[in-house]
Amino acid sequence: MPKDEEEKEKERVASLSKYNKEIELRGLDKKISKLNTLRGINTGELYTLRGKFKALARDYGVGFMIWYWTVWSSTALLTYAAIEIGNVDAIAIIAKADAWTGYEISTKIDPTIGTIGLTMAVNEMLEPLRLPVVVLTTKPVVEAFSPKHY
Repeated sequence: MPKDEEEKEKERVASLSKYNKEIELRGLDKKISKLNTLRGINTGELYTLRGKFKALARDYGVGFMIWYWTVWSSTALLTYAAIEIGNVDAIAIIAKADAWTGYEISTKIDPTIGTIGLTMAVNEMLEPLRLPVVVLTTKPVVEAFSPKHY
C-alpha cells in the first residue's frame, strides 16, 4: 500500500467510533477466515492433521502454544510419576539398548538422569496420541480462557 493511501486509511480509521471499528474488524476477520479456508482447500492442508495444526497455531497463537505445552508437560510429569511409582529400572532399559547398539551408556549415566531420559523418550513416543487431543481441544479451551470481543 502506498504511503499516501496508508495515511488516508489511518485518518479514516481514527475518525471511526469504537463500535464502528469493532464492526469493521469483524468483517475483515470474516474475509481473512474465508481466504484462509480457500487457501487450505487449494493446498489440501485443510484436510490433514498437520494443516489443522498449522491453522490452530495461526488462529490461536499464544493460547494454542500455552495449551500444547501444558498438555506436553502434564504427560511428561505423569510419565515420570508412572516410572517412579512403577519402580521401572531405567538403567536396565538403557543396558538393553546398549546390548543392541554396542555402546556402554548405562555404565556411565546417573540413575536419575537415566529416569529423566527414559521419561523424555516415552513422552515423545506419546506424541501421536497427544497431538490429536490438543488439536481437538484447543478451540474450546482457548475460548474458555480468553475474553469475548464480539
